[in-house]
Amino acid sequence: MQGIDFSLIKIDKLPLTLQELVDCIGIKQTFILTLKYGGRPLYIAKNPDRSVLQTFLDEYAVNALSERFSGTTLEIPKKDHFFRQLRNQAIVSDTEKGASRRELAVKYGLCLRHIGNIRKSCDEMRKH
Repeated sequence: MQGIDFSLIKIDKLPLTLQELVDCIGIKQTFILTLKYGGRPLYIAKNPDRSVLQTFLDEYAVNALSERFSGTTLEIPKKDHFFRQLRNQAIVSDTEKGASRRELAVKYGLCLRHIGNIRKSCDEMRKH
Protein backbone atom coordinates (compact mmCIF):
# COMPACT_ATOMS: atom_id res chain seq x y z
CA MET A 1 0.00 0.00 0.00
CA GLN A 2 2.97 2.28 0.24
CA GLY A 3 3.11 4.71 -2.61
CA ILE A 4 -0.65 4.84 -3.13
CA ASP A 5 -2.07 8.32 -2.69
CA PHE A 6 -5.66 7.62 -1.70
CA SER A 7 -6.47 11.32 -1.82
CA LEU A 8 -6.36 11.00 -5.63
CA ILE A 9 -9.25 8.52 -5.66
CA LYS A 10 -12.56 10.09 -6.62
CA ILE A 11 -14.94 8.15 -4.42
CA ASP A 12 -18.02 9.28 -6.36
CA LYS A 13 -16.58 7.55 -9.46
CA LEU A 14 -16.31 4.17 -7.70
CA PRO A 15 -19.11 1.57 -7.92
CA LEU A 16 -21.88 2.11 -5.37
CA THR A 17 -20.83 -0.92 -3.34
CA LEU A 18 -17.33 0.52 -2.93
CA GLN A 19 -18.77 3.95 -2.09
CA GLU A 20 -20.84 2.38 0.66
CA LEU A 21 -17.84 0.46 2.00
CA VAL A 22 -15.70 3.61 1.98
CA ASP A 23 -18.45 5.38 3.91
CA CYS A 24 -18.48 2.55 6.44
CA ILE A 25 -14.78 1.76 6.95
CA GLY A 26 -12.74 4.35 5.07
CA ILE A 27 -10.85 4.19 1.80
CA LYS A 28 -7.69 2.39 2.99
CA GLN A 29 -9.60 -0.42 4.69
CA THR A 30 -11.90 -0.73 1.66
CA PHE A 31 -8.85 -1.00 -0.59
CA ILE A 32 -7.42 -3.77 1.62
CA LEU A 33 -10.77 -5.55 1.45
CA THR A 34 -10.72 -5.44 -2.37
CA LEU A 35 -7.18 -6.83 -2.39
CA LYS A 36 -8.27 -9.85 -0.34
CA TYR A 37 -11.83 -10.44 -1.59
CA GLY A 38 -12.27 -8.43 -4.79
CA GLY A 39 -14.48 -10.22 -7.28
CA ARG A 40 -15.81 -12.65 -4.68
CA PRO A 41 -18.72 -12.78 -2.26
CA LEU A 42 -17.97 -12.17 1.41
CA TYR A 43 -20.24 -13.15 4.28
CA ILE A 44 -20.21 -10.58 7.07
CA ALA A 45 -20.44 -12.38 10.39
CA LYS A 46 -22.87 -11.21 13.04
CA ASN A 47 -20.17 -11.65 15.67
CA PRO A 48 -17.05 -9.66 14.70
CA ASP A 49 -14.92 -11.89 16.96
CA ARG A 50 -15.63 -14.81 14.62
CA SER A 51 -14.93 -12.88 11.44
CA VAL A 52 -12.13 -13.80 9.05
CA LEU A 53 -11.82 -10.05 8.49
CA GLN A 54 -9.88 -9.74 11.75
CA THR A 55 -6.84 -11.18 10.04
CA PHE A 56 -6.36 -8.21 7.70
CA LEU A 57 -8.64 -5.30 8.70
CA ASP A 58 -8.33 -3.14 11.78
CA GLU A 59 -10.70 -3.67 14.71
CA TYR A 60 -12.75 -0.56 13.95
CA ALA A 61 -13.39 -1.72 10.37
CA VAL A 62 -14.39 -5.24 11.41
CA ASN A 63 -16.83 -3.88 14.00
CA ALA A 64 -18.25 -1.28 11.60
CA LEU A 65 -18.82 -3.87 8.86
CA SER A 66 -20.43 -6.24 11.33
CA GLU A 67 -22.69 -3.50 12.66
CA ARG A 68 -23.85 -2.33 9.23
CA PHE A 69 -23.89 -5.57 7.21
CA SER A 70 -24.09 -8.42 9.76
CA GLY A 71 -25.60 -11.61 8.43
CA THR A 72 -25.41 -10.55 4.80
CA THR A 73 -23.19 -11.50 1.90
CA LEU A 74 -21.54 -8.66 -0.01
CA GLU A 75 -20.17 -8.89 -3.52
CA ILE A 76 -16.83 -7.15 -3.16
CA PRO A 77 -15.81 -5.32 -6.34
CA LYS A 78 -12.34 -5.91 -7.75
CA LYS A 79 -9.38 -3.74 -6.81
CA ASP A 80 -9.17 -2.67 -10.45
CA HIS A 81 -11.54 0.22 -9.77
CA PHE A 82 -8.87 1.86 -7.62
CA PHE A 83 -5.96 1.07 -9.92
CA ARG A 84 -7.79 2.23 -13.03
CA GLN A 85 -8.40 5.67 -11.54
CA LEU A 86 -4.77 5.98 -10.48
CA ARG A 87 -3.57 4.81 -13.90
CA ASN A 88 -5.82 7.28 -15.70
CA GLN A 89 -4.59 10.12 -13.53
CA ALA A 90 -0.99 9.10 -14.27
CA ILE A 91 -1.80 9.14 -18.00
CA VAL A 92 -3.16 12.68 -17.71
CA SER A 93 -0.11 13.74 -15.69
CA ASP A 94 2.23 12.22 -18.29
CA THR A 95 0.25 13.98 -21.02
CA GLU A 96 0.72 17.31 -19.26
CA LYS A 97 4.46 16.58 -19.19
CA GLY A 98 4.43 16.21 -22.97
CA ALA A 99 4.12 12.45 -23.53
CA SER A 100 2.53 11.45 -26.83
CA ARG A 101 -0.39 9.05 -27.17
CA ARG A 102 1.95 6.47 -28.67
CA GLU A 103 4.39 6.73 -25.74
CA LEU A 104 1.52 6.40 -23.29
CA ALA A 105 0.05 3.41 -25.14
CA VAL A 106 3.37 1.59 -24.88
CA LYS A 107 3.98 2.59 -21.26
CA TYR A 108 0.52 1.55 -20.03
CA GLY A 109 -0.16 -1.31 -22.43
CA LEU A 110 -3.24 0.31 -23.94
CA CYS A 111 -4.31 1.07 -27.50
CA LEU A 112 -4.11 4.60 -28.88
CA ARG A 113 -7.89 4.95 -28.90
CA HIS A 114 -8.12 4.03 -25.22
CA ILE A 115 -5.46 6.62 -24.32
CA GLY A 116 -7.47 9.21 -26.26
CA ASN A 117 -10.67 8.22 -24.45
CA ILE A 118 -8.97 8.50 -21.05
CA ARG A 119 -7.60 11.93 -21.89
CA LYS A 120 -11.00 13.07 -23.13
CA SER A 121 -12.92 11.76 -20.09
CA CYS A 122 -10.45 13.40 -17.70
CA ASP A 123 -10.77 16.69 -19.56
CA GLU A 124 -14.57 16.47 -19.28
CA MET A 125 -14.37 15.72 -15.54
CA ARG A 126 -12.24 18.82 -14.98
CA LYS A 127 -14.84 21.00 -16.71
CA HIS A 128 -17.58 19.90 -14.27
